[in-house]
Amino acid sequence: MNVSRSKQFRAGFRLESWDLERLAHILGGDDMVAGISVEMADGTSYQLEHVAELKEIRNTSKRRITAVTMESSSTAFPVGNDHVVRIALVTIREGRSDTVRYHVSGTERKVDRLTRELDDWVASLSPWYGSLAVMNRVHFFLWTVAVVGTLALVSLVLHFALGSLAGIPEAWPPGRLSSMATAVGLLAVAVVGATLNVRQHRIFPAAEFRIGQNPEALKRRDGGRTRLLRASVGAAVVALGGSIGGALLG
Repeated sequence: MNVSRSKQFRAGFRLESWDLERLAHILGGDDMVAGISVEMADGTSYQLEHVAELKEIRNTSKRRITAVTMESSSTAFPVGNDHVVRIALVTIREGRSDTVRYHVSGTERKVDRLTRELDDWVASLSPWYGSLAVMNRVHFFLWTVAVVGTLALVSLVLHFALGSLAGIPEAWPPGRLSSMATAVGLLAVAVVGATLNVRQHRIFPAAEFRIGQNPEALKRRDGGRTRLLRASVGAAVVALGGSIGGALLG
């Protein structure tokens, strides 16, 4: 008995050429791939036969890859004349729709096995910021406000709690140096949060086809994201450190 199964995912992803090679392997090997369709932002589309041909496509910011669809041949998993297995990988900018979807048809046993492998494959595409990439602006703003607010509350609680444990009768107001360190740390975290809100989809792209791009440009982009993360962590440490130091030093 043949069955069909479809699934959609709304999550940020980062796709490398070897990810498509793994996908072709899941579908039965490169020779079993019936075709690869590539859509570009300028309206151009390509019909490819092998994954290796993707490296010949120039993927720039003005003429970027927006969608890739891979389809297997009907003989990839031969169980009957009407057994077809197919997968489609689609992205919509800024996460306004499902970023990844697939459709599989075949015998129930084969479909169950293949969907498990495809689910694992899709999960492997998501970077650490995947959930942030597809968050709408209102939710993202509320998330950053919650982070800054929680950090401010934790700083205040630490100051009073540690001051009490240290036997300091007057834990408030904190010293000038402590107040400045905490304020600077919280302000820096707030600035990072504001920057993330303004440039959310540039810093955390919902869809990133890292194929046919300049390796140095990719390295700089990843480096900038890492530096921003380190700056936010460093600012949080300064804020908490100022609160703790103020409590212990009086």
